[in-house]
Parts: sequence; C-alpha cells; structure tokens
Amino acid sequence: MVAIVAVLALVGGLVSGLLMIVGHMPGDSMDTVWETPTDPAAAEHGNGSWPVGDVLVRSRFDAVTGYGARTGKQHWEYVPPGRSEICSTSDPADSVLLLVHGENVTDARSEGCADVTALDLRTGKELWSGSRKASAKATAGGPVNGAVAAGGGLAVVLDTWTDGEGEVVADGRRAIRAVDLRTGGRRWTATVPEDCRPSDVGASERRVVAVLHCGKEDRTELTAAVLDPATGALLHNEPLDARRPVAPSQGQTTLVSVDPLVVSVRPPYDDRAGTGAFFAFGADGRRTSRIESSGEHGKIVVDKPSKVAVDGERLYAVSEFRKSSTSSRAVAVDLATGRLVWQTNPGRGDAVALTVHDGKVTVLQQDRGSFTERLYVLDGATGEERDDRTFSVNVDQEDGWLGGFFDRDGLLIVSRYDTKGPGRPFVVYERW
Repeated sequence: MVAIVAVLALVGGLVSGLLMIVGHMPGDSMDTVWETPTDPAAAEHGNGSWPVGDVLVRSRFDAVTGYGARTGKQHWEYVPPGRSEICSTSDPADSVLLLVHGENVTDARSEGCADVTALDLRTGKELWSGSRKASAKATAGGPVNGAVAAGGGLAVVLDTWTDGEGEVVADGRRAIRAVDLRTGGRRWTATVPEDCRPSDVGASERRVVAVLHCGKEDRTELTAAVLDPATGALLHNEPLDARRPVAPSQGQTTLVSVDPLVVSVRPPYDDRAGTGAFFAFGADGRRTSRIESSGEHGKIVVDKPSKVAVDGERLYAVSEFRKSSTSSRAVAVDLATGRLVWQTNPGRGDAVALTVHDGKVTVLQQDRGSFTERLYVLDGATGEERDDRTFSVNVDQEDGWLGGFFDRDGLLIVSRYDTKGPGRPFVVYERW
C-alpha cells in the first residue's frame, strides 16, 4: 500500500511538473480564449487597438473593425470612403473614435489626411464627418499623430497645415478648434499666443492640452498649453523646461497622458546618441519634473507600443539595463520628483510589455533561457507581486509585432500588426 502511494505521488509530481512547464497548471496558467485570423501586412500609419466596453476595436490604414471581447465574433467593420486611407486616430472617448483620413496620404504635396470622421464604436456607424482643411493654399503632408483628440464630450481638431517646404500656411494661432464629439456641432476655436503654433492636441474631462512651438526662426522652443474645455481660453502655457529650452528639432513629441499632463520628447530616428525625456506637469499647469529617458531607472523604451503608461502619480515603463548584457524590466517613476519608486526583479527575465488598470500593473515577461512567457500583476504603488501566471503558447514572437496589451475584466488582450508580414489582430487569454 505504501509503495502504491509512493508511485502515485511520484506520478502526480511528474504530471504537475509537466503541467507547470507547458503552462497548464490550474491556478498558474493563461489559456487562449479566442484569436482572430492573421491580416496582410499593414502600413505604418493608422494603427491602433483598444478595449471599449464589450468590444475590442482594431484600426489600421484600410479599416476599423470591432470584435466581441468574449467571443471574438466580428461585430462590424468600417472602411473609409473611396480610396481613402486612415492616417491617424484619437484614443476613444465615450465610445467614439476620431479618424483622420484621405487619399495619397504619403504624398507631401497631396490633399491627403484632410478629412475627420467620428465613429460610434458600439455600432461601427459614422456619426459625422468634416474637413481639417484650413487654407486653400495648404497641403496635408504625410500622416501626423496628435491631429485629433476626443475627451470631455469634445472632438478637438488641429488645423495647422504646411506647404511642401514645411512652412505653416494656415493661421497657426487659431488652429485648434473643438466640436461636439457626437454631433460635430461647433463649440469653440482657441487662440494661442503670438509666435506659437500647435503640433499635438489632447483632451479629457477636465482639460484640453496642446504642445506648442513658440518663438521665431532658430529660437523656437516647445511649450505645453492648457485650455479651458468649456471656452477654449488659454489657462497656462509653460515651457517644457524653463532652464534648458527644448527645441522642436531635438525630437518627436508625444502626449503620453493628458491628465496628469506628461509630454515625451524622443530623439529623431537618425540620432542614435540622443536619449530624450519626459516632462510632467501638475494640476495647476506648472511643470513638476523632467524625467530623462536614461537614468537610475535604466533606459526607458519609448519607440514601441505598450512600453510606457501613466496612472495617477507615476510613470510606468519597460526599461533596459546593461551590465554584461542588456536586460529589461518594469519600473515605476514618481512624476513629481522624477525618482525611481520601484523596479521588478531582473532575475525573472526580460519585460516585454506592460499595462496599467485599477491601480495594478500587468507585466508580460520573457524568460531569457527558455523564451517562455509569464504574466506578473503588481501593485502599482509598491511593485509588490499580486499574481504570477505561465502562458501555454508564445505570446509575442509567433504572429508578428505586439501592438497593444490590455488587462480587462479577467481577460488579457494582445493585439498585433506587422508592416512586413501577417499579424494577428487580437489574441485573448484568460486565467486558468
């Protein structure tokens, strides 16, 4: 009898060990719920993905598609009219997505990227459509991020246009206008300070923000402006850094977060020596900190999706550290001081992506030896581990580039697109 028990214990241990290795241990695993078929190669512009209620929304240059979050069933598809391509999008707000689209969008002297459409993400139906064109002499240029923003019941549209040489043709001082998010009805047109023109806009319930280029000729610097969402009146306009002015030529700007306001400036793609920085602002519109991309927190990865997130008082990021070799981990940095709050254990493996929701940070980690992947859920304030799971299949390398990463309602949602080959729009996992 003792021998039988010993054999059963040995078999049970072997089975448990095997289940752990392949990611099928109950209470420790992530299983695939559903996945979409692969797509053809995507263009560089118009790509994005978001969970909106019970619908997962994917945008790419040729269409926007909505899938049931629990079933994977395609609910709807919106294709822009004619030969239009989607240049860029807002983040959704109140189940509405703003699209910038047009024809011949990569031709700098074309009239592409001139149209704005508001899309109801519950039905996939068009709510309204209008034009960004602000001058008969202006041309669209290529796709531009930050040209539209949704939030607080507003659609904020950036009407700054340039000629073929990049010079502003339209009235840059009155280039920011707001319309009703659901009807397109006019709300207001803002006036920015003299010698300033906007390059990015964002919106939330409490504020509308814009990154401005202010100054003349070679003395231009970047500032962050806060506008009254009710009237468009300018409330604050602060330099990104008053002591060390940041010139537009120093890199590409991104509004990482509107509330709290965080602006990222990363070096041009051809400047491999540059490091970039994040600029954080308080509720009063005043700058609180400058967080260098490289510092005690390592080197923050800023040029790919799902590597940086802001929630409340902290910036969360995938950051690279180099000693004998390069490794990556998740870090949290305080927005008020720029100090490192916590970092994950580098012995676990390399952080691939992260997302923040309800005060928790979900991190996708890849083991350096076996290349298997695990999921860690951490307390956003302390970095303390709350959950730890193993995937039964490879998440990031199997079907193209990881473009979105979300943890919602017990489901882990991974989206992909690939500019060189097929990508799988969504794969959804559940804890098992």
